[in-house]
Amino acid sequence: MKMTKKIASLVLPLALFFILALDARAVTVSPVIIEHEVAPGMRVQGKIMVINDSAGKQTYYTSIQSFVPEGEEGGQKYLEEAAPSGLPAWFRLSESSITLEPNESKEIQYTLDVPANAEPGGHYATLFYSTTPELEKNRTNVGIAAKTGIIFLVKVAGDVKEDATIESFTVNRRLISSLPAMMSLRIRNNGTVHFRPEGTLTIRNMWGGIVAKVPANPKNSAVLPTSIRRLDTWWIKDVEALDCFKEGHKIECNGFWFGLQNEWKNFALGRYVATVDVKYGSKNVPLEPRTVSFWVIPWRMGLILLGLLVILFVAIKIYNRALINAALGKKEAKK
Repeated sequence: MKMTKKIASLVLPLALFFILALDARAVTVSPVIIEHEVAPGMRVQGKIMVINDSAGKQTYYTSIQSFVPEGEEGGQKYLEEAAPSGLPAWFRLSESSITLEPNESKEIQYTLDVPANAEPGGHYATLFYSTTPELEKNRTNVGIAAKTGIIFLVKVAGDVKEDATIESFTVNRRLISSLPAMMSLRIRNNGTVHFRPEGTLTIRNMWGGIVAKVPANPKNSAVLPTSIRRLDTWWIKDVEALDCFKEGHKIECNGFWFGLQNEWKNFALGRYVATVDVKYGSKNVPLEPRTVSFWVIPWRMGLILLGLLVILFVAIKIYNRALINAALGKKEAKK
């Protein structure tokens, strides 16, 4: 009996956690990123859509938090503020909370009143929709709630600084047996406003011929001020195999035969050189091109080919010996 109670005391909290965690995906907002270019003293308006994806009636409450970039993959570090300041203080919403039936959606209007003394440069915040009011969240240790947000990237015109440098340009492995090859471009934003780099990654074979051109910023990612953003680009021929080379490989992505099939579908051989050319900012300032080289050696196909050559060689040798023996047999028969 005591053992049953102990098990229940462990299982029930876990079950509650997973139920709440599943419910936490029950609200959808659109769009997920909104950008504005404004001037001090300007007012801008827009609309967002909130959808209740849960199975029951739900009330959603709003909150707005400023953030700064964190990490190199576009993460956000939210700032704890006693009172709204900066971009969060500029927000006005047509409704601060909404109640929706299952699968119901509603359009909400927002207004940004930019102060006349707003600091030029980038201002960043997220508008959250949550099933728990902010005051209740501050009074309880229960932090699980349906919550999702819309990221706002706002540029205020004025004396802004646009400056960027390439930190590095690398390939995930210098020697691979087949495509894909992943190139990573790390760009540092030394300015005061965000930008979205544009450019091309050109890949040449060992003879200098161009074999592929791919976008240098395939997701059109933004690089925020005082941060480094890593932009990953994949060169691949058969895109169906791409998921197998990202994090969390599938079981069917392992083994000799999968590798052999991928070498056939994504065949490449020899030394390749990748060159990246990108531009940034409102004036499309070019960054100094960078290059990286790597080798593709499809060793599984090489083993199969070697095996076939050995079999062919042995077969020819046996066939020649058979012909010689047959000729000698005829000669002996004539004698």
